[in-house]
Amino acid sequence: MGKAVHDSSGKGAAVRETVWGGCTRRALQADDGAEMDRGSWVRGCLNGVAHAPEQLPSGPVTRRTTDAGMLERFRAWARTGGEAQQVDHARALTVAQLTAHDYDIELSTDHSAGSGKPAAEALAQSFVEWWDGDHGRAGTARNVLVLGADGKRLAARRI
Repeated sequence: MGKAVHDSSGKGAAVRETVWGGCTRRALQADDGAEMDRGSWVRGCLNGVAHAPEQLPSGPVTRRTTDAGMLERFRAWARTGGEAQQVDHARALTVAQLTAHDYDIELSTDHSAGSGKPAAEALAQSFVEWWDGDHGRAGTARNVLVLGADGKRLAARRI
């Protein structure tokens, strides 16, 4: 994928994809093809646009850690803004480290795939409104994903 982006967009593609988070955005667009290990997909994209030698990972690249403190700060903000009903469905907040500098936020909910999609999109939008920085983490948060009770993506928004 990265080589195709480089070939179609010229040598400036490496800067655009790396600095502006293009590879992390493309990993979200890859859907099921990248869902389990978006970090590996991002690494391949970055290597391709930089004409770096192919470096296949020996294992999963994405590192996920839960952050209960961040979830509670988000819940407190939402409750004071009258959005308690939305955040009460959030069960866990996970930081998915994609590269050394980029990460996504994953909100796990109790929503079902069918009826929960509008609520999941509203929850993602609320998170984006709340997010006003990187909350003390090194790197850049790129996206928020809302996952259903079955672990599948219901909504995604750029931060």
